[in-house]
Amino acid sequence: MQIKVNVIEDESKSFVAELVGADRSLAELIKEKLSENKDVEFSSVEKDHPETGDPRLIVKSSKNAKGLVLKAIESLEDELQDLEKEIPKK
Repeated sequence: MQIKVNVIEDESKSFVAELVGADRSLAELIKEKLSENKDVEFSSVEKDHPETGDPRLIVKSSKNAKGLVLKAIESLEDELQDLEKEIPKK
């Protein structure tokens, strides 16, 4: 799956990006990871229509919103790598 990130807003305390080519579940994973961070004041995923369009990740924070998004993605990568190691190889 090839995903393109279309940054709509990149301010110090807010970040909005459309995840072109992604389904809503990926954006929801990032949103859930963001919700664990005390510096995130608000995170949401929006989509124009449930069956069409690309999800938008919306983040408001007390600190660098874009940095918090990148940190959340890095944390998810680490978790997925740990999970991969737990799956038995043939």
